[in-house]
Amino acid sequence: MTPCTRRAALLLLPSLLAGAKAAQAQVPRVGVVLMHGAAARSDSMAGLAGRLRQAGHLVANLDMPWSSEVAHRVPVESAERQVMAGLHDLRRRGAQKVVLAGFSKGGMFAAYMATRTPVDGLVAIAPNGGADQKRLKDEVARARALVAAGRGEEPTLLHDGDVTGDGRYPIPNAVPSAYVTWFDPQGALNFERIFRSQRPGMPVLLVVPTRDLENLLRVKDQVWRGLPPHPGHRLHEPATDHLGAVTHSEQEAVRWIAEVVQHGS
Repeated sequence: MTPCTRRAALLLLPSLLAGAKAAQAQVPRVGVVLMHGAAARSDSMAGLAGRLRQAGHLVANLDMPWSSEVAHRVPVESAERQVMAGLHDLRRRGAQKVVLAGFSKGGMFAAYMATRTPVDGLVAIAPNGGADQKRLKDEVARARALVAAGRGEEPTLLHDGDVTGDGRYPIPNAVPSAYVTWFDPQGALNFERIFRSQRPGMPVLLVVPTRDLENLLRVKDQVWRGLPPHPGHRLHEPATDHLGAVTHSEQEAVRWIAEVVQHGS
């Protein structure tokens, strides 16, 4: 490089740097709220959270009230407030676009929240656990009877149910008034209604593993075709089972968020 060429390059350098900074500033910062599945905690989503952060996204990885000692002791409205607080925190930290994402029950609840508040994208990984997918009418009736008898706030033994059969799982300290909000088949967490009610204009990444639970495989096409049209929708079908869904969709989720949410129109 000659002295003249070197001087010219040095003179151009500030302009090039300014242009690069301007281009970078035009790319919106994305924030993602993550929700784990039933009988799990936020650490089960740590791999996906790490990949998202490596890609430059902001992450709120929440511990939701459907696991551990707090399972179903607070109503659905409490979980709604928790997600709204997560979205608020992401925006406060600089997110210009926000995505709701979750696995299994968390994927269903992410979809539910996407019907409650405008967001820029939804990642539903093997969504499952809707109240209408479980055979718990007698348990819901018992919880309602306790509420009517003035015992709606007294912790008691109730049950969660299997989505593929008649299996049941004890919830030793369920609060009846809260239990009803989670398990009423015509209530907030009606799976069929949640996915039928997605907002037009919002892209969806739907992940359904090829060996997922029977109840999701059975309604996959109905859920997919029922989404409002959007060019950014994507159906990802990794060759794994339900429990492998998050690990086998991390790369696709990061790619989709970058391509559709961050850089899309």
